[in-house]
Formats: sequence, C-alpha cells, structure tokens
Amino acid sequence: RIAIARAIIRNPDVLLLDEATSALDTASERLVQDALDKLSVDRTTISIAHRLSTIRNCDQIYVVREGIVSENGTHDELVVRGGEYAAMVRAQELRQTVRAQTDGGDSSSGSDAGENEEGDVDELIAKELKEQALDLKATTTRQTTESAKRSSTGTGDDKPKKTLEDSSDMYLLMRLVWQYRGSMRAAIPGALLAFIDGAVMPCFALVFARALTALALKDMDEIKRKTDLYANLFLVFSGVGGLAMFGRIGLFHIAGENTTRQLRHDLFVKFMTFESGFYDDDKNGTGALTSRLATDAEDFNKFVGTVISTATSTTATIICATVIAFVYDWHIALLMMACWPIQSYAQYWQARATWGASMRLRESYELSGQSAAETIRSIKTVATLRREETFIRVFDEMNDAPHKSSIKSSVYSSFGFGFAQACNMFINALVFFAGCRFIINGWIGMDQLMNSLMATMFASMSIGMLAQVAPMISKAAVASRGIYTTLDRPSAINGIDPTGDVVSSFEGNVSFDKIRFSYPIRPDTKILKGISFEAISGKSVALVGASGSGKSTSILLAQRLYDAGSGKVSVEELGVRDWNIMALRDNMAIV
Repeated sequence: RIAIARAIIRNPDVLLLDEATSALDTASERLVQDALDKLSVDRTTISIAHRLSTIRNCDQIYVVREGIVSENGTHDELVVRGGEYAAMVRAQELRQTVRAQTDGGDSSSGSDAGENEEGDVDELIAKELKEQALDLKATTTRQTTESAKRSSTGTGDDKPKKTLEDSSDMYLLMRLVWQYRGSMRAAIPGALLAFIDGAVMPCFALVFARALTALALKDMDEIKRKTDLYANLFLVFSGVGGLAMFGRIGLFHIAGENTTRQLRHDLFVKFMTFESGFYDDDKNGTGALTSRLATDAEDFNKFVGTVISTATSTTATIICATVIAFVYDWHIALLMMACWPIQSYAQYWQARATWGASMRLRESYELSGQSAAETIRSIKTVATLRREETFIRVFDEMNDAPHKSSIKSSVYSSFGFGFAQACNMFINALVFFAGCRFIINGWIGMDQLMNSLMATMFASMSIGMLAQVAPMISKAAVASRGIYTTLDRPSAINGIDPTGDVVSSFEGNVSFDKIRFSYPIRPDTKILKGISFEAISGKSVALVGASGSGKSTSILLAQRLYDAGSGKVSVEELGVRDWNIMALRDNMAIV
C-alpha cells in the first residue's frame, strides 16, 4: 500500500507495476486495482502479473515464456487465438468455478443482487481500510518514544540492566578479561617475554651510562677494553630485545585473535537466542547489530593484543628502572617517584577526554551505520524513487554530530598527550638539576648520577608510552559495556534451548484458546482479541480475512516466535511454552 501510494504521489509519466496487488486480500485488491486503473489513464504503464484479472484491460498483453515473447495481443485477441494465454484464462476460470461450487452460491440467480450491492460493499470495505490506516498512523507515532523506553522485549530484563548500570566500564572490562582468560593462554609466555623486553632498556641504560663514563678515562687501553665489552653487551641486548619483542607482540596478538574469535562466536550465538520481538525494535536493526559484532570485538582485541602487552612491558621497565635508581642513589629514585603522579594525571586527562567521546561516538555511529545498512539493503527502491541525494544528506547529518565531537575530544586528548610527553622532559630536567646539586653538595658521585639519570629517563619514557594506548583503553571499556548488554540479556524465547517437554507421538493437533496478542514494539495495538480455533490432525484449516487481521500472526504464535499475552496455544494438547522449542519447530514447516 505504501509503495502504491508513493507511485500515486509522484504522478509519473511511466508507471511500473510488478505484482502490485499480490500481497493484498481480495477486498483490498479490488479497491487498489480500481485506483491503479484510474492512475494508468493517459500514461505509459507496464504491468507484471499472475492474476489475469488485473491486466485484461491492458492495450497490449505479451506472454513471456523461457525468456522470449511467445504471443501478444489484446485480451480478446489472445483468448480467440487459443494459445498459452487462453489456457491460463481457462485455468483461472475453472478455479473460480470450483470455488463458487464449494461456496454453494448460485451465480446466475444472484448476479443482479451482487451488482446492486457492489457499491455498498465497496463503501464498507473502504471504511474498514480507512479505520485500519488511521489506527496504524496513531500507533506508529508512539513507536519511537516507546522503543526508546524499552531496550529489549523479553521478560526479566530489569536485573541485568541494573547490574550493568551499577558497574563501571573498567569493572566490565576487567570482568571481560577474566571471563575469556581461557582464550588468552598464549599471553602467559607472552607476558614473560614482555618482562624481558621491558627489562632490556633499563639494563641498556645502565651499560650506556657506564660506557659514557669509560670514554672519560685517560688510559686508552682501559677505554678500548671497556668499550669493547660494552659494545658486545649492546649486541647482546639487541638480540635479546629483538627476540623478546617479537615473541611479546606475536603471542599477545595471537591471544587477542583467539579471544576475539570466541567473543564474536558468543555474541552471534546470543543473537540467535533472542526472541523475534528483539529484532522488531529499531535500535536492534541489522546495521547496529553487525556493527556491534565487528567493532566491539575488535576494540577488545586491541586491548588484549596491544594495551596489555604494552602495560606489561612498561611495568617491567618501571620496576627495573626503580631498582637501579635505588641501588645507585635513593635521592634520585624518590625524586623520580614523586613525579609519577604528575604523569599519571596527564594520562588520566587524555583517557577521560577519549572515554566520553567513545561513548557518544559509539551510539552515533551505530545510528548512522543502521541508516546506511537500510539504505543499501533497499538500494533498488532508493534508486527507483531517485532518493539517493536524500539518503546521502541524512547519512551526512547523522555523522555531523560525531564529527564535531571527535574534533573536540581530539583537541582535549592532544593536550593530554602533549602534557604527558612534556612531563618526561620536565622530570629529566628536574633529576639532572637535582643530581648536579647533589654532586656539588658531595652527596653522590658522577657515576651514581649517570646511572640513576639514565634509569629515570627510560622509566619516564615508558610511562609516556602508555599515553599512546590510552584511547584503546577507553574504547575497549566502552565496548565491554555494549558486549555485556548483549551477553547479560536473557531471552524471552530461546530458540536453541534444549529443555522442555516432547510428546511421544506427533500427529498435528493445534489449538488456540482465547488468544490475545500485541506485538512487543506496539503493545497498545491489539492484533488478536481472543481468537479461538483448532486444527485437527489430518484436516485442513484456512484463515481468511482482511490484511492486518492477524492471520499470519497466528502462525507465528504456533511456532512460538512470539508468546501470546493471554490464552493458550497448544500443540498436541501441550502448551507451546512447555514444549522443547527445537522439537516443536522441527515438526513444522512454513512456506
């Protein structure tokens, strides 16, 4: 109906009708076909149809068979010719005759009365359709507001939501790491290599400081002996550091990929368990869910493969540098540690800026992704209606807000990153200044200053490296909330739940007892209002009625794609809620 209304509003010069009334009931088809006949006057019309009654008034009819036109002409010409078209006409007339006999009606005696009553029937049908349209319009205006209040359609969702709301993003991130620790076994040897990799630089700094001191000696033979030793040690450090970094990065990325694979599997399985009503909500469209499946798992992958790896290596560097600094001069070590809160605040500043932006961008990009997915999925309709520019504009408008938010957060985070790097230089300058004062006062010697200074420099550099991965931490924390929003959500109808009862003999008895039902996305619109009927084993039952009267909804309830609001749907005298849902659906087939 919407597609036909669009065509009428556009008032086109060429009208293309591809099975335009195939999805309508007989009464609605009569009204719509009459409107299409009026719309087709004085304009080019191409109709594709199986129901020959919809095309018998066409100026030219082409019969297509196996990709070629087998015959063409007007309706009367083709019937007289007695070809394929005439055979189709006779087949449909025979079908109508059988229906008339089944109904027990006398068409010859009732034709005059039918003609007299046709106008009244059309008026009643038009009135009914108008009331349905007004009711649909009134309910759909509430849909957006109501869907915003309901994040899901299943029962028992309040408890998980409260748990998520009471939990911080970092808690959820640590919970996710603990839950998938089994997929991170490769990170165990990776952590060992990360400690070795982290310890290489402070040890290198210690040797480098001694090499500089050796160059100040006056004995050339002693200089050569020590510099040869230190050069060989540098070579050893390069080999150990290269192997350690290779193993650290490789093993942590393997752990990240294994975790991501398992996480995506669990998310997809969880999507498969959700009831059909979950997908009726606009927020759970194809674009939003696939985006969540791809980006959330990838953000967690970066946290495991990069952030944990870098943090482990940095921890080893800080520990080794602190030990070296304390061994050679505790004054310098304490001064270095006193400066760490300043660097930590810089990291917090940057993380806070990217954290809030990540949460806002996540929601905005899910909406724009949903819009893009729906547009691409309906690209034929979009192209036919020449609405490409409209949807491009809508997509750009949806990306406008996150774009501005990204620029703002980038400015804040860049200040934090710059401040963190400036802190490194500040600490080095402060330690060097303090060390010089300590030497003047006679508290330490030059060797102690150089060793402590080098250790301090590399510790500060390591803390500064954390600033580079701070955005990954915030994105992973925000993603963990989205992941647990899915994983912690119980399903009202789990389609792969192995529990439930199974009857010993399935014969095909189905009964509906006073069923009342509303779709979860529109609870105020009553679809079924106490329907009762039964289908006995081996017998045929037909449900007929106007479009939107609840015929297809009844089939969905029989398969338990939805649960009735009240009443009972039974199969083999066992309520569908008590059935093993897999066994129930295995014994049904839908066309």
